[in-house]
Amino acid sequence: MAVLIAGDLRFCQYGGRMVDCANARGRQVTLRHVESNMTSNAEYIILVVGSYGAYFRLTKDEVDRRFPCIIVYTPDPVPEEDTISFVRKMKEELDLPVLAIAESSPRSVKNFSLFVAGGCDIKWLGLRPSDVVALKMHPLCMRPMNSRDLKLAQRLLEKDAVVKQRPEWVEELKKMVETRSKVEVEALSPLGWSFLSNVYFPDKMAAQDWI
Repeated sequence: MAVLIAGDLRFCQYGGRMVDCANARGRQVTLRHVESNMTSNAEYIILVVGSYGAYFRLTKDEVDRRFPCIIVYTPDPVPEEDTISFVRKMKEELDLPVLAIAESSPRSVKNFSLFVAGGCDIKWLGLRPSDVVALKMHPLCMRPMNSRDLKLAQRLLEKDAVVKQRPEWVEELKKMVETRSKVEVEALSPLGWSFLSNVYFPDKMAAQDWI
């Protein structure tokens, strides 16, 4: 399994080779090749789950250079054990908070729950249903949830131990169920191509708006 990384991160691969992700932007990292000895001057790990468009925009606009963060993109529709272990190792070795970005959907919440259950506590930065309301996003930006989405949302609300311990996540899930809609991060682009990296993300970081 591989992830994409941009930002101030250095680590040792098996065989002793040092990798500097700051000098090789968008580096693809094969997780089984990562040994240890991680170092960084960053203050945050930004985990982008399943949204390459969000990762591309954040890195293209050099958010990792404007903010002290490491951006990690995982393409997994469902995070694999290697991915969860790698993010947990980053968090533990660097002692940094992990802030997650993904589409506003029950599947994203389930994925966040898997990271937490795997020992990697994360905070949900966005995109959240409450953001959709606050930004007055056009209804055409939203996609209807299907029966599987609704069943997953109800299962998370009723049975997921991680979600039930996070009342803010519960409220966001309830908003999804009420509106029966999900929203991709890319839906922010009608507000401006760089709205995600020049407005949404900076505002969230300034307000420390994550749950």
